[in-house]
Amino acid sequence: MSLKFFHQIIIFAGISISLIFAWWCFTDPSVTGDTRYFVAGIAAILAALALVGYEIYFLKKTRRLILG
Repeated sequence: MSLKFFHQIIIFAGISISLIFAWWCFTDPSVTGDTRYFVAGIAAILAALALVGYEIYFLKKTRRLILG
């Protein structure tokens, strides 16, 4: 497994965890109406979008590199 592939897996895991947390913040009935969870959900979505942007940047940056 190459370092580039491992890096992509870790970024994908971070995106997945952020989106799962955001989903939980918006759908858990025990925290309905609590603005702290709404803000945390929005922050998690923004973090996931930032990670997607970083993944795109990383793939463009390493496209021409030969990383075993």
